[in-house]
Amino acid sequence: MELRRLRYFLQVAREGSLGQASRSLGIAQPALGRQVQLLESELGVKLFRRLPRGMRLTDEGEYLRDALGYPLHRLDLALQNVRSFAARVDVSFTMGLPPGVAHLLGPRLFLRLARELPNLRLRFVEDDSASLAAGLLRGAIDIAILAGVTPDDRVFRGEVLREELLLVGAPDSVLAGRDSVAFAELEAFPLILPGRPDGLPTQLEKLAARAAARINVTGEVDSIDLARDIVRAGAGFTILPPIACRDAVARGELAAVPVTDPALDRTVFYAVQPLWRVPRSTYDEVERVIFEEWAAVVASGAWPARWLFDRRRLSAYAG
Repeated sequence: MELRRLRYFLQVAREGSLGQASRSLGIAQPALGRQVQLLESELGVKLFRRLPRGMRLTDEGEYLRDALGYPLHRLDLALQNVRSFAARVDVSFTMGLPPGVAHLLGPRLFLRLARELPNLRLRFVEDDSASLAAGLLRGAIDIAILAGVTPDDRVFRGEVLREELLLVGAPDSVLAGRDSVAFAELEAFPLILPGRPDGLPTQLEKLAARAAARINVTGEVDSIDLARDIVRAGAGFTILPPIACRDAVARGELAAVPVTDPALDRTVFYAVQPLWRVPRSTYDEVERVIFEEWAAVVASGAWPARWLFDRRRLSAYAG
């Protein structure tokens, strides 16, 4: 089956008209119609209903359109990258960063990658870690930093950091003046947490079960900025890493204390999608920049965390 024919099909599906699609593709309408008929004959199904004005997808056509979109995009990207390697022009690279990490590390990475690897066409995505992990598996994200979410086994990953989690509330809340809160006391704090599949609710439930304690979750908010605003207004408490609340605490806008017995923390992962195919030399350079900048912000104290990653594991990616 010719890939060209599949691309023609997708264009007709997008336009909803042979005439419009033929103009977009720059081929004669009868020739385009013939290609669609050949595809239908080859598949043994009707892909379109012919209407007085336009073409409408059948159920089979809708299925084929949805199934083809992503694989053909990946194929086009692979062909583009293969051509670009020899010419040292654009290679696409998408980096995923969770909130907080994006503001701390994102500008450093973007500026340095743009300076040292001008052949990379950079795209940075800020999203929650669960969405970034799903993007890695789909191939929409090439490399990501994931906080508190363990990626699928098909994704290359390494544990890089372990960072403390803090109980956060309004500056005039009961947290004011306290040095810490015992885990068993959390039942008295109405918590606003991210929803699943974020790993924090599951982590708290497991710890509560082990400690024969309870937690009191009163709402779900999947935005760190919104969660901070809500607890700042006194509507409850949330749990955040220091990088997400330290500045607001320093300004007196929030209060934050560690949780003890047991302590709360989360693992931060480096993850690479399984199908990102670039020259090994390009990947090594990208990886080197990421880990040099990442280690620098941790060493400076800008990202309070305990470094776990063995630098000898760099370039473990088998691309």
